[in-house]
Amino acid sequence: MSIVREGIVVTGEYSGWKVFVADDRDGDTGGYYLYLKKSDAEGFDYWFEHEAGLQAQLVDFEVEWID
Repeated sequence: MSIVREGIVVTGEYSGWKVFVADDRDGDTGGYYLYLKKSDAEGFDYWFEHEAGLQAQLVDFEVEWID
């Protein structure tokens, strides 16, 4: 699994949280993971079988991507 994008949520309830998108299509689960992390103790993740689901979820967050 590789991290393909990183960013910071800039507005809303999760403002300041880090965002990581991981590609696991060739891994054990397939699909994509979306991780949101506030600290080492606070965070959560989503799993998506297809990229379309990932993109639909990202619409809920305004992210400043670090490229």
